[in-house]
Parts: sequence; structure tokens; C-alpha cells
Amino acid sequence: MTTKERIIDQALDLFSRKGYDGVSVRDISGAVGIKESSLYNHFKNKQDIFDTIVEEGFLRAGNYFRQQSLPFSRGDDLSVYRETDVSRLTELILRTFSYFFEDPFNTRFRRLLTVSQFGNERAKEVYIRLYRDYPVQFQSHLFAALMETGEFRRGDPEAAARDFYGVMFMLIHTCDSFEEAKPAIREHVKQFASAHLIRTEGEQDESDHNL
Repeated sequence: MTTKERIIDQALDLFSRKGYDGVSVRDISGAVGIKESSLYNHFKNKQDIFDTIVEEGFLRAGNYFRQQSLPFSRGDDLSVYRETDVSRLTELILRTFSYFFEDPFNTRFRRLLTVSQFGNERAKEVYIRLYRDYPVQFQSHLFAALMETGEFRRGDPEAAARDFYGVMFMLIHTCDSFEEAKPAIREHVKQFASAHLIRTEGEQDESDHNL
């Protein structure tokens, strides 16, 4: 790990425990084991460190999703969600949200934003973007596409996104582990699928039986 990477790692750890405003450049340099003046060889100031952490957070999330063949932004391939049933949809959702519980960088990043949002405008802006606006916007785009291809029942894709993500938001912020969240996620996806999927597993089984 380079000195710059150690600065990011230690700053993220301190920010996640004390909040952005509760940590000084001296605190960070002390945790890294370098002189405060040496830290400025890598970053202009504390805000620069924070902004780098934000960039790294988005980069890591995008890399994870694409490595898992999951769409992350509007330009990504959505076909993984086509011709799906409840079991497949559940597996995709579990793969998607496991990142928010199990990735060590992301869990600290979430705590950083949660702790800091009330005292720091930049942290609040990033928190709202990452945990409110972006998920609903992307899921609205995804659900609209699935409605267009006949996978989902026609309706308001943004309302469907809010319906789906509201529960996920609560679980991300209240469950201590992915194992704790899994049963609730499975039940939520089951209920959501019954309201929005054209053909659920039960309907598929009945259709196959009738054939």
C-alpha cells in the first residue's frame, strides 16, 4: 500500500468513526505515521482527501457491479433482468446489495456519510446523491425498461422504484450484517415481484402444468 493509499485508508477510518468535522489533518497524518507536512505532498487539504474518498467510493461500486455483470448506470446492459422470475430476481437483488453490507471500504464510506451529513454540506450532498437520488433514478430507468419489454406490469416506474428502494434503504441503514438483512430482502423481493412481475414463479408453474 502506497503512502497515498494509507492516507486514504486511515482518513476513511477516522472519518467513519468521528465524522469529517471531528478529524484534523494532524489526526490523519498521526494515524498514518508521517509528518503533517508530508501529507501535503499527496493532498492539498482535508477536503481534497474527502473528495478522493468520494471518487474512490463511486469507482469501487461501479467496478463491483460490472464485475458481477450487474448494471450500474443508464448506459449499462439491462438484459440480465430480462426473462426473470422471483428466484432469479431475488438472486440479482442479493448480489446487488451484498456490496453495501460486505465491502469494507463501502461500509466505512457509508458510516462516514451518515455521521457527517448533519454537520458538513458536502457530506450531506454526497449522501443524498448516493443513498437517495441515484438509486431511485437508476431503478426508475430499469423498471421503465422492464415495463417496456413486458417483464413488469405497466405503471409508474418512479413509484415502483420508491416502493422497492424504501425498504432496501431501511435495511442498509439498520441491519448490522448481510446475514441479518437477507430474510427481509427475500421477503421484500417476493412481495414486490407479486405486485410488478408479469409472471411470478407460481404463475410460471401453473402455466407449465396447464401445458
